[in-house]
Amino acid sequence: MRPDLSMARHLLVIGLLLACSSPAAADPSPQEAIEESLMCYCGCADLTVRVCTCGTAASMRQEIATHLAGGASVEEVLASFVARHGEKILSAPTKEGFNLLAWIMPFAVLLVATAALIVVIRRWETVGSAARAENRANPAADLSDAQRLTLERVEREMREDD
Repeated sequence: MRPDLSMARHLLVIGLLLACSSPAAADPSPQEAIEESLMCYCGCADLTVRVCTCGTAASMRQEIATHLAGGASVEEVLASFVARHGEKILSAPTKEGFNLLAWIMPFAVLLVATAALIVVIRRWETVGSAARAENRANPAADLSDAQRLTLERVEREMREDD
């Protein structure tokens, strides 16, 4: 084994070990979790409160901190914002009721489209192989009358030459 390959393998193993042994990302604080769950309603962009830099997002962050300091849970803070602004304030739809359909439909449509595509491709293959078999059995089947007459004449002349 060449020394440069051996060294590269050792470095790769060491890199993988370091990547696997690194501490997992810390769970976000309740403040950060709520900020990621809420959309800023400022109108300047579709950003979460955590990312948006406008004054509206700053006041929402302050209100979240006030609720949390008062002892409210994450669910209670989110519920208060939803009660005031409706579900559109959430960065992701809830997974219940009609919103569950919004979570499931893209995957269901993708699954149905894939199944339909497989069926169509298999039918094309079946029709194509049947047509090829028919053409091998009767090569003059797809020819026009003029082409068929020419083919017959050529075949007759070839037989006469033999």
